[in-house]
Amino acid sequence: MPAGGANPAAPVEATHQTTTSLSPVGTDAILERHLAATPDVLEQLNLARDAAWSVADNRILGLCEQRIREILGVSETSELANWYSNVNLSPAERACLAFTEEYMIDVANLSDESAAAVRAELGDQAMVDFVSSLLVVEQRQRMSLTWATVFGDSK
Repeated sequence: MPAGGANPAAPVEATHQTTTSLSPVGTDAILERHLAATPDVLEQLNLARDAAWSVADNRILGLCEQRIREILGVSETSELANWYSNVNLSPAERACLAFTEEYMIDVANLSDESAAAVRAELGDQAMVDFVSSLLVVEQRQRMSLTWATVFGDSK
């Protein structure tokens, strides 16, 4: 199994689909619809998505993607709005959720403490993989939200 914890035998998309609450139309469907005329761009975005889910811990990345969706207002639930009081979350999940919230609110001012907590829980390379993967899932959500808002798609 890779360092990120993903199962190489499992299709990345299937793993991804089961770890997040999808909007009625879905992020992938919105991207596919609006990038139909530029299949090369869609392919590169999908390759980035697949790479993100293949290197990061899928449970942690799924939780963080869900929290991103909640912060952006595109989630059907708010199950992680009070994640900090959930005693069932692991220290790694807590560190990554805290980092994700800071990242979403003010990426330029991420705290050293938040980054250190993620590094302490994941290690150096897994932190690099997590942060890179977080960027990919966050950008897909923002792109989908932008197009849904501008073109009137379902969020």
